[in-house]
Amino acid sequence: MRSDVAQVGSTKIAVVGTGAWGVVVASQMASQGRAVTLVARTRDEAALLSSTRQSPRVPGVALPDTLRVSANLQSVISEASIVVMVVPAQSMRLNFGLVSPHLLPGAVVVSATKGLEIATGLRMTEVIASFTGTDHPICAFSGPNLAAEIAAGKPASSVVACADDHVGQLVQAILTTPSWRIYRHHDVIGVELGGALKNVIALAIGIAEGLEAGENAKAALVTRGLAEMSRLGQALGGEALTFAGLAGLGDLVATCSSPLSRNRTFGLRLARGERLADLIETSGSVAEGVPTTRAALHVASRMGVELPITALLGEVIDGTLDPREAGARLLGRRAGRERVDDSARASLSPSG
Repeated sequence: MRSDVAQVGSTKIAVVGTGAWGVVVASQMASQGRAVTLVARTRDEAALLSSTRQSPRVPGVALPDTLRVSANLQSVISEASIVVMVVPAQSMRLNFGLVSPHLLPGAVVVSATKGLEIATGLRMTEVIASFTGTDHPICAFSGPNLAAEIAAGKPASSVVACADDHVGQLVQAILTTPSWRIYRHHDVIGVELGGALKNVIALAIGIAEGLEAGENAKAALVTRGLAEMSRLGQALGGEALTFAGLAGLGDLVATCSSPLSRNRTFGLRLARGERLADLIETSGSVAEGVPTTRAALHVASRMGVELPITALLGEVIDGTLDPREAGARLLGRRAGRERVDDSARASLSPSG
């Protein structure tokens, strides 16, 4: 459905979520003169952000003077032509359930959240669509998006995917800045799954780093991890080439190589013997790759797709497998032919 929204300059935008990524996305748009309101969880949080023009989640970065902050969700959403959801994947259903009754007719909804709902295995745009049906265009926004680097104005590229290219162009224009190049795509499924599944592989890379497995091992994990992402993505209707783009390979490289990556750091600490419960307690939250690993395994089982790295990682996360033993088991698998057109069906050929 084509959205009946205004042009870029007069479009009102609501960003729901005051985590680091939500603050950065809202700030980047506001810095380009967009009419953006950041929706805070409480009045106290809104007052703090408004008065200090600083977020404790993005230290040292000042919020643009033009960025409004409000805790009045109903008022903000009911005036916004574009609503950007930037909340944890496992709370998307709860949060969007609060947003959806107040949407303008034809308002565009953009998911900037990477993950799968653990209870259902649904992608974030599917969770959103369970409320909106076909009444609102829905976009997925993903790519190699390390929040601290984008906040600092370092060069970056991302991708917005939408079935309606007219809407995709609008969102592309609104998100683009001089240092942040936004591409658009039609493959919503592939773009979302790339962003979600790379968090799983980043956990595995962190474990390899913690075990001092070496650069060759990490390169193999990235490459075979990308094959797993592509296999599951194709089985669910995504396109193979999407996983070679920004939302797949691009995001995978950034997340697996950067010390800023929470998923990589979680994996590193798991390899050093810390328990998941302790990691969550000291970090204040769980890395998105943990629930995504579990959700991906449920979906893969249903679809008949083999995910060797993800399966072993799931055992490590559950505490039933030592990380070193996981590496040995992975190496002990029978190796088949490497195929660039890796099948989505594990039964067709060895794929480990």
